Amino acid sequence: MYRHILLPTDGSALSREAVASAVLFAENISARITGIHVMSPSHQEHLDAWLHQDDRFPQRRKELFERMALDYLSFIANSALAEGVPCECKSVSADEPHAAILAEARNSRCDLIFMASHGWADAAHDRIGGETVKVLGHSTVPVLVYRSDSQASHTAQRV
Repeated sequence: MYRHILLPTDGSALSREAVASAVLFAENISARITGIHVMSPSHQEHLDAWLHQDDRFPQRRKELFERMALDYLSFIANSALAEGVPCECKSVSADEPHAAILAEARNSRCDLIFMASHGWADAAHDRIGGETVKVLGHSTVPVLVYRSDSQASHTAQRV
């Protein structure tokens, strides 16, 4: 059975639902959780338009994203604490979130990745998100993909 679950989050509503579900799952099987949030690094070409107005923009952006990551990871930590599930959390910076998720699963010796079917970028679509697909396609450990009840019933009605 699974003993160590990697729980990626991007802070989206569906990701928060996945966190709640993962924590209950971990409690039921006596597993521990490692929460992770992957931040995209600032690329100069993406910041040029802002730099002429505020030369501190890169630093302000970094601080904002770090605060958001702390909020997302605090949600995991507090949810786990409320259910008595052992948990540690970390944020990392990477160009490719799926690669960082897979590296963390490997480095932390997780035996399951539990993630939302999609995040902020794919919320308008009724399909599995790009990062989730990449994790599914490259993972050497099992991946449990969380879909909300509303997604499942919407999909069932369309079939």
